[in-house]
Formats: sequence, structure tokens, C-alpha cells
Amino acid sequence: MAHSSNFIVVVVLIFLTTCIPVPGHAVALLSNELELYLPWVTYTDKIYSAQMNTQNGNELKFKLLTTRIRRNNATESALADANNTLQLTVPLVGYRGELYRAALHYVGQDEFQLTDASSASYAENRGLLLSASLIATKTVEEIILENPLATLAGLDLRFDVAIYRITYQTQDAFGNRIPASGIISIPLEIPAGAPILSFQHGTITDRSHAPSVNPEKTGADLALYLMGARGYLVTVPDYLGLGSNIGLHPFMHAKTLAWAVIDLIRATRTMAADNDFPLNGQLFLAGYSEGGYATMAAQREIETYHAEELNITASAPMAGAYDLSGTMLQQVLSGEPLPRPMYFPYLLLAYNQIYGFDDNIGNLLNTKIATGITDLFDGSNDSDTINAMLPRTAPELFSPALLNTLRLGQYHPLSAALAHNDVYRWTPVSPTRLYHCLDDKHVPYSNALVAMEYFSAVGANHIRLETLFFGNHQDCAIPALLKGSDWFDTLVELP
Repeated sequence: MAHSSNFIVVVVLIFLTTCIPVPGHAVALLSNELELYLPWVTYTDKIYSAQMNTQNGNELKFKLLTTRIRRNNATESALADANNTLQLTVPLVGYRGELYRAALHYVGQDEFQLTDASSASYAENRGLLLSASLIATKTVEEIILENPLATLAGLDLRFDVAIYRITYQTQDAFGNRIPASGIISIPLEIPAGAPILSFQHGTITDRSHAPSVNPEKTGADLALYLMGARGYLVTVPDYLGLGSNIGLHPFMHAKTLAWAVIDLIRATRTMAADNDFPLNGQLFLAGYSEGGYATMAAQREIETYHAEELNITASAPMAGAYDLSGTMLQQVLSGEPLPRPMYFPYLLLAYNQIYGFDDNIGNLLNTKIATGITDLFDGSNDSDTINAMLPRTAPELFSPALLNTLRLGQYHPLSAALAHNDVYRWTPVSPTRLYHCLDDKHVPYSNALVAMEYFSAVGANHIRLETLFFGNHQDCAIPALLKGSDWFDTLVELP
């Protein structure tokens, strides 16, 4: 496809078709270097992707660089033509962790001028409570009997708890309203208001391991029962693609993780109000591994957009991959065997679904694993099974072209997507402690160091890093959670 004024039609169409249902559904990406990736372009009977960048230091003018045919037969109807006003509207553009709408117009010689940019609008009625079903009640005695850790840790368990499965309304990566699910525990016969603890679980791939289906598989049961019996109202989101929500889980996608957390808290507060259950206004956030990442993503989202609605008492992100574009990418490029190789194709599949890198996954992953990779992540296999079936080195996981581009530091929309989903580039205002084991190989300790260095540089107060020495990623989970619980005890107003 030649660079010409005809491309005006193409650009108009991509900006409009980013809100069409799959396969045209995609989020455009603007990199930190102001390179604009347009994933989905319908032009005559073909589909293209395109790349543009700014020219001569002018941050408001973009020039078309490349186009690539993605499909030869487009079934979607044309949404614009050359007779349009050539005012271009971009419904969703990811840039530095946020989502925007933008408008551009054609100025000639394959160049487009940015004329407007604003925060993207989101779906209405997020956090709407759809259903609440009682699935279990447990007495303090039963909880102690089933959880010896409570006695060993000296936890003061005082309340029987009721466990509910919740469905609620949230939104997907494209701003569409969708149902999601989670699980909550309510301390019974509590004499005064309870604090809310939102607990975010770690990585799972098996749909039967979702917290609302089987909380024991994620460690969510420890939060639900042990913290619930101490007087916390505990919420645990399943995340999108898990529980009642169908499709591939958008693994390590900051916005959807944050929205799932926030909207479950909203739904839970509605349920509490409807049933005259008292809350004390305190809100605690905690999570481990992907849950640690989700915790920081939710904290950033709350402090940026919902500070008047939700006041975070304390946040404890634990062992999260906060620095995707740095620490985690370098783990891939180091040449060393990957201790948990399944993380990387999981992320690539999720991001490809959102940002539309390529219709052929074989252009992103090594052809030896590309053919059956979607079956591995179809929700029927647990992460250990998938991990055992994958090779452990980057050349065996990724396509040579993608790996070479990343190693040379050349532009690829994946790099922009990773940077867009880093979750540490803001100034936290809530009391925050990062917990991370020094010897964590799965999610390297450097993630916490990079985050802390940034927070210090921007003058964030009330935040510190707690370095732990309990071994590897899995061994550190319980000690980190107990440390976080001990810290919450100094701040909580329990009845």
C-alpha cells in the first residue's frame, strides 16, 4: 500500500474501527518516544496496521512511516471515505499508563496534526451489584481447625464469617460494560463498622482455580477466613477472563485489573448498605505476585481518579512485576533460562488481543510452540502444567524477528505496550509498603527497587520497601502476607 493522500481514508478508518467488536477491536499505542501504532485499518477490501511518529521535534504533527497488510479480505463495511472532512478521531490511545481520545487532521504529505486530546470516557454504571449468593458460613472454631497458620501466627480470630459470591458490572479493555465476579467474606455479628480489605490473588490460568470457584487454589481463602474472622470485610476479584467472565484473562493489563478491583469494592459497599452492614470507611489493599501488580495498579487508579470516593488507609503491593518494560523485559533478553517461562507467552497473548500486534501469533512466538499455544491457555490447564510444557529460553519462546527487534532496542508496539503497563510512574499519596524477597527469581527484586527509586525521585511520602529474606517467590508469599497483616494491625480500627 503506497504512502499517498489515499491513506487519509485508511487512518480515518482505523481510528473509527478501534471500537468495533473483535477482531477490529484494539487500542492504539503512543510510545514514550511519541511513536503512534495503529493496529487496525480497514481500507477498501483489506486490513492494515500502520505506524506514525512525530516530525522535527514537533509533538503535534505525526508522519506516516509504514503500513502492513494484515488481511486481504475485510468483511467490515467502510466507515469513512475520501469525501469525509478528514477530521480523525481516535477513540482509545494508550499513553504512559493512561487512556485518551485524540483528534487529528490531515495537512498533506502523509502528515497529520494533533488538534485535541482528552481522557477517554469510561462505561457508566461501573460497580453495579448484579447478584450476591451465600456459598458458605464458618465459625471461628472451624476456621481455626482448618487453618493451623492462625494459631501459629497468633491471629486473634473473633468472628464467624459468611462467604458470598458476587457478580458486578465493570468494563473491559475497550470500555465496554461487562459482568465480572468475585468473592467476599463478611464478619458476622460485628458490633461496629468493619474496614474493607481488597485482596488481589496471584497468577492463575485454570478457570476452575478462580477465587469465587475455588479460593484455596489462590491463597484467597487465607484472606477470606483469617482476615474476615478478625473483623475485616474481605473482597477478592476473580479478574476478567476468570470466574463468570469469559475469554482470555488480560494478564498483567493494568487498567482492567484496577477496574476489577475498584468495581468489586463498589458493589460490596452497595451490598453492605442494602443489608445495613456497618463499614468504618477504612480501605486496605494487598496482593501477591500478579496480585501485587494489581494492587499497585488499583492504588494508582484510585488515587488518580477516585480519591474523593475511595480513601486508601494503606496499600501493600507484594512481589509484583511493576517494571515490565525494564526488569521483566531484561529477564527475557538476558539469555538465562527463565524460571517461569509461562508468564511471557501468557502476557503476549493477552496484549496481542488488546493491542492487535499481529493476526498470526507465529510472527510473535517461536513456530515450534505457536501452533498449540492458544490451547495451552484455554482455561483448562493450570500454570504448572503449562510451565512444564514450555521451553525455558527466549529464543525457544519468541520469534527470531521479534526477539531481534527487542534486543536491538528498535521500535515494536510490544515495547510501547510494556511501558504503557508499567505501574510505578505516579506519585503515591497513601501509606504504602512494598514487600519483596531479595532472592525472588520469578519476579525479580529489581521490580521493587525501580519502583522505589522512582517514588523517591518524585518525592512520594509514606512509602517504603520491606526487603524480606524467606527464599524464592513461592516461599516468600506467606511471610509477606503476614508482614503486611501486622502492619495493617497498627492502622486498622477493628471493633
